[in-house]
Amino acid sequence: MEELSRMTLEEISKEIGISRTTIYKVLKNKGNVSERTRRIVNEALEKYHYVQNRNARNLAMNRHYTIGYVGFKSKSANYFSTEVGNGLKRAVKEFGDDGLTLMISEFDVEKPEEQLSAVEEMLEQGITSFILAYSYYEVIQKILNRLKEKECLVVLLSRDAKEYEENYYVGVDYYRSGRLAAELLGKMLPRGGRVFIPVTQEYTTNHDILDRLQGFLDKIEEFPEVRLLPVVYGLMEEQEIYQQITGCITKEEELAGIFDLTYRLDVISRALKDSGRKDIKLVGFDLFEEIRSYVEDSTIDAVIYQDLREQAYIAVKILFDEMCYGKRREEKKRYAKLEVIMQENIKYF
Repeated sequence: MEELSRMTLEEISKEIGISRTTIYKVLKNKGNVSERTRRIVNEALEKYHYVQNRNARNLAMNRHYTIGYVGFKSKSANYFSTEVGNGLKRAVKEFGDDGLTLMISEFDVEKPEEQLSAVEEMLEQGITSFILAYSYYEVIQKILNRLKEKECLVVLLSRDAKEYEENYYVGVDYYRSGRLAAELLGKMLPRGGRVFIPVTQEYTTNHDILDRLQGFLDKIEEFPEVRLLPVVYGLMEEQEIYQQITGCITKEEELAGIFDLTYRLDVISRALKDSGRKDIKLVGFDLFEEIRSYVEDSTIDAVIYQDLREQAYIAVKILFDEMCYGKRREEKKRYAKLEVIMQENIKYF
């Protein structure tokens, strides 16, 4: 478990050997301070991401607000943890001087029971506000029931649990994102053709994947020229995905497009390039470093992107506003904006 918090002026003062009074003078641009001292102070403030407190009352009353984040790490989607972590750091940078501390615990996606243990440990430490990103629905049900007993504040990040309406949700509308993918692919194929949909094995535990698929299937009906091949479910291993794509290319002469729900665009892109079939339109989700070059050379024609950093930041802000200022939001669902990334605009992401 990791604690994420801001350095205080007292701690910065001890670190650089300059009094808090002098640091205050630099912050307020008052008093006589040498240029050398001013430079040392400013460099330290920048190094430790110090932002002047906007709510001095909390510090004066020694108030502290701790939020627990319990998320996951996945080898096949290692960007998730990194992007969320950057959003959490942004929140601490902004609200740390108002008394915010984050306790962070991330579990192996293949060991979901560890998430329940982490939540119990945080409850024992007195934490009553949580941000949760989960992989297995059965486990999150246990957790949410437990937190409901304790009357905790909860934000579900990236994946919702719809029957637990009392909790906040920050993430995308998966059904709508599937419809957007179908609209993109349908318009890319004005002459029609066959479209292949490979689906990850995780669809059995991640109902959002099926929502995304259903959105695609509903919307693609508006493009009668596009004909769907049978959906292939349960793909997980890299070699298995690669072989499915290359086999489909070999067998299906009219293959014109791929809608990826394996979340391994890097593997599918490699299969297309190795087969000399970059002409096949490829649409998928999430931008991560391994696929950037494939977007740049248009092997991947479009990526539907959700800003996980922004979502993580918003999740913290929702809880902090309620804990610190009593701002309770009536609207429980905060749907994230969907961006379409292609060759021409990838440099902005």
